[in-house]
Amino acid sequence: AVGLGACVYLWSACTSKVTKLCDLSESNVPNSNQEAAAVTSVSWTQKGTHLAVGVNNGEVQFWDTVKCKKIRMMGGHSARIGALSWSGPTLASGSRDRLIYLRDMRVSQPFTARLASHKQEVCGLKWSYDEPSYLAS
Repeated sequence: AVGLGACVYLWSACTSKVTKLCDLSESNVPNSNQEAAAVTSVSWTQKGTHLAVGVNNGEVQFWDTVKCKKIRMMGGHSARIGALSWSGPTLASGSRDRLIYLRDMRVSQPFTARLASHKQEVCGLKWSYDEPSYLAS
């Protein structure tokens, strides 16, 4: 998956086919503009059929890439999402607002935990492979 401007494209290594997953500038959000709709990060789930998309306006979107359909939008951040990382059903999102949110896709709340220890933008997140999982930022 590649984020270019307000669009996300999917490339198939098997067929070399490119598919446009979405164009966030076409959203029906009032006062939306190209800069606010810019894709700032992408991250695949482990199974590879769903994609998290971080947006410049602080929103995280969850997409079904087989159906090319947005499943859900999650707020919380007040600035661009610079880092996304999965551990099972849990997505960690890090932002320019210096916060990390943990988001469990099995629950309806936009996030299950808020981590506020960074002094500057969160620009990288990675879960350990061990159990229990640890998150590096």
